[in-house]
Amino acid sequence: MGRPLEGRPLTWSEAEEAGPVIRKWAAEQLLRLWHKQRARSDPEPSWGDEIEFTLVDMNTRESRATMLLDQERILRQWASDPENEELASFQAEWATYVVETSPAKPYAGAISELFKVEQDMRQRRQFVNEFLQPHQHTLSLSTFPRVGAQDHEWTTPTSYNNKVCSSKTRYALLANNVHERPQGRMCTYFPVYRDINTPSPFRDDPHSRPGLPNHVCLDELEAGIGCSSIQTTFQAANEPEARWLYDQFVPLGPVFLALTAATPIWKGYLVETDIRWQRFGDLFDDRRHSEMETMLPRWTWNRTYISQEKPSGLESSRPLLPMDKGIKARLMEGGMDEPLAEHFGTILSRDPLLPTESDLEHLNASSTRLFDLMQGCVWPHVRFKPPMTDDGPGWLVEFRPMEVQPTDFENAAFSIFTYLLSRAISTLHVNFYLPIDKLGDAWEQSQRRNAVTDSRLWFRRTGWSSNPVHTLRQSKTMCKDEVHSASNEDAYSRMTLDQIVNGEGVPGGFPGLLGIVQQYLHYTNVSPMEQARLAPYLDLIEKRASGANPTPATWMRDYVRQHEDYRQDSYVSEKICHDMMAEMVRMNEAESRAAC
Repeated sequence: MGRPLEGRPLTWSEAEEAGPVIRKWAAEQLLRLWHKQRARSDPEPSWGDEIEFTLVDMNTRESRATMLLDQERILRQWASDPENEELASFQAEWATYVVETSPAKPYAGAISELFKVEQDMRQRRQFVNEFLQPHQHTLSLSTFPRVGAQDHEWTTPTSYNNKVCSSKTRYALLANNVHERPQGRMCTYFPVYRDINTPSPFRDDPHSRPGLPNHVCLDELEAGIGCSSIQTTFQAANEPEARWLYDQFVPLGPVFLALTAATPIWKGYLVETDIRWQRFGDLFDDRRHSEMETMLPRWTWNRTYISQEKPSGLESSRPLLPMDKGIKARLMEGGMDEPLAEHFGTILSRDPLLPTESDLEHLNASSTRLFDLMQGCVWPHVRFKPPMTDDGPGWLVEFRPMEVQPTDFENAAFSIFTYLLSRAISTLHVNFYLPIDKLGDAWEQSQRRNAVTDSRLWFRRTGWSSNPVHTLRQSKTMCKDEVHSASNEDAYSRMTLDQIVNGEGVPGGFPGLLGIVQQYLHYTNVSPMEQARLAPYLDLIEKRASGANPTPATWMRDYVRQHEDYRQDSYVSEKICHDMMAEMVRMNEAESRAAC
């Protein structure tokens, strides 16, 4: 949710006028923070997850499922008992039908901690359910299938216009400034899934603008703010390790986005895409018309690598904008190296979205508030987070692209897998570097329908290890030399998700992400019993990448097309949506009974 705002929020015109001062002091705060914390060491590789749960009201008599606008009551009741802080952490999210949850405290680095993850997720879901009526449920939905549907209200209560958004000042101010800065309303278009009886041309004309033929149009921020994900955050031992981990997670973003695809329906229509990622970013795009071709949106995939060990020749052919040259120069003048100065320079070069009068009254380098507000208003798929306090978390890397999965077992599997990958990357100094332009192509491929089985993504095929026969590294020096020698074009190839995750299965071929994780487990002497307990989670990843286990998007699409009420016209009716939600409830209840 981010740090709460203090004092009167500035109007957009006031915020824009104060922008140069805010950017200057945010850079000074970052420099002081960086110098203070750069030598910090935290040997324990603690980590955690965030799951955004959706509140659903099931009206079985009318075969209707709607979003339950009850977040504020649940959070209020949860906070009323101080002992709940020892059980889980609940936070407000932008949409009042979503509750963000995370473990009460981070997981430690021991393998045994991984066996707590699924149960912890299940308990968090059950904690929310305790505040609901029997016909109301907590689901993990990337996006509600009928969000924004025009034919019927899709929330309970039904007059959602002034209730779907959180009453927190932070969210109201964000919504206002995102609309005020570009002086226009944002929208996004989804190509409709063409079935036998889909109207031709298909039309979805919004109130505010002409529609695009054969596309579903979403032009209300309120209909997109409930997009939900699962995020994992990892504490590195020190700054260099965090920077290396950040860099290696960047090329993994498209892979995990495709593996977790869970959004094939918008506004009650099947569409030709399977994910929420950039479509939601379009609704939150505050660029002006003159900036659309040159400036990156705030919600986007990463274009920077920050490790001082990164090889040359990875930069994009397009300039990195926005970039205030004065801010970048100040960061470098203050001692920051160029890769990190460029990374933070583009973040701190944007207009501020959340300043208050209080922020302007206490301008000083010893605070971290302005830096935190500026960094928190940019949403890349991997976030690099310095320690904000001496006694809080250390150097963090937040992995953000994954769509939330329908069941706790699936969410646990992907959380555990990303943790094991993070440890393999850091312990074995694994190198996944990919040129930024190839990363962009992989990102586009990952967003296509059925990307797991039908797309081929650019990925590093060779040079991922310091050892030419792909065994474990002997020293970081060897690996560093290998990183620089393996930056040629032959190191990269278009690969299927099966090859990237499960390996190519040929001598000298890429062993796959699972193969690297298995090497890590062997290298760190994880016991056979513990490996056996991890096997079901890793099996899910293996089968998802091979196509044997369908993505949630594929499962949902197939469910709609096989439903007796479906008319092969791309339309997902109230009843189909209700029955699909009921099936997801049943799946989680069955998992819960089996776990007991």
